[in-house]
Amino acid sequence: MDFDGVNSIVCDAEESDWLDVSYSERKYVEEPERAKRKIKFKKINFKLTRTMKIVAVAVLCVAILTAMLFIDGEFASDVFQTAKAAISTTIFHKAEQDVTAQTVAIPANVNLVDVVDGVATFDGGRVTTSFTAGTVTEVTDSSVKVAIDETTSITYDNLVSVYVAVGDTVAINSLIGKYDGTFTATLTVAGETVKDVIGSETQLTWNV
Repeated sequence: MDFDGVNSIVCDAEESDWLDVSYSERKYVEEPERAKRKIKFKKINFKLTRTMKIVAVAVLCVAILTAMLFIDGEFASDVFQTAKAAISTTIFHKAEQDVTAQTVAIPANVNLVDVVDGVATFDGGRVTTSFTAGTVTEVTDSSVKVAIDETTSITYDNLVSVYVAVGDTVAINSLIGKYDGTFTATLTVAGETVKDVIGSETQLTWNV
């Protein structure tokens, strides 16, 4: 086409679908860090019993003696005997029983005068009452024996009158008898008089 002497060339172009470029913005999402697994260890409370300690010591002694035997084949036999005795004593020795005490309250109507060789003497009134609960096992004209349990008994002596009989059950402060001046109380265990006695104004303790 000519416009005022100017040549111009017109080109027609068609859009082609293949030229279309489409894109979308890609979003990158960061994955959260995996939580670190925390391993918790439970605290184990382990206590060694007395028996376990004894066994451990015994095993250690045996191990040492065995090692010494291999090192010295002429290991003296008396050393083995000594070690054997020590181990036997450690394992099989029974601990001595703790001293037990039998404590009674002194009745308000009497006073403790003294204690000689386990025999406690009382005065201050005329009536003797039981220091403990128990069963009457022996009675004479001047004494009463009350069993506290199968092996322990209290004998009240130097009485002028007795008001109980064999087989009677008595409670604390039950009437036993009467005395004139003084009466005595003695604790026996398995037939033996307990001589370790501690007395005060209000109570009497026999250390069995």
